[in-house]
Amino acid sequence: MATTMDKVYYLDLQTLLDNLQGQSAILSTTVSVPSVRGTCQGLVFVKDGTVLESLIQGPNGALLASGARAYALLSSRDQWQVRIQPDVEQILRTMIQPALPESEPRPGPGSRSPQAALPPAGSASFSLSPVPRPLRPLDAQLLAGFSMRQRFVLRLVFTMVNGERSVEQIKAQLNLSPAVVEEALTTLRTLGVIS
Repeated sequence: MATTMDKVYYLDLQTLLDNLQGQSAILSTTVSVPSVRGTCQGLVFVKDGTVLESLIQGPNGALLASGARAYALLSSRDQWQVRIQPDVEQILRTMIQPALPESEPRPGPGSRSPQAALPPAGSASFSLSPVPRPLRPLDAQLLAGFSMRQRFVLRLVFTMVNGERSVEQIKAQLNLSPAVVEEALTTLRTLGVIS
């Protein structure tokens, strides 16, 4: 079967998976989520014909659902954009848990605890406003020049910016390295979507 990039199929999800005949691909579709205003994007990651993960992102890129819950919402969709992607597992892994940059030292013990809701006493943010605020929506057009992994990280960090969380709280609540969060916040400020 020829490898087609971004071909649109008008099939239900199960039929589409059957038609992929064991290939690896990223499937995307638009989906409406009752509690969310605007159009959401559904993504299904398929490796060798097996679904690895299903995700639903909100209009601003926020992760709304994953796993079985997302799959249940997406299974009734009948229009899919398909990108044949042999390294789908690697792309999914980098989207969900981006690697630490080589140049950055790994933080000390205990500083990456995802359960930590508040920063340690005496900690200070570095170059960014202590409490970033959203200024406008993070539109898809703004992210056109970024890789899929970068878009995912930017959207994830953007969803944490609510005008109440400090930079340190955002770092503590995300399972990302502090350097990656700092870089994402700097990029979001450059794009003019946060203060």
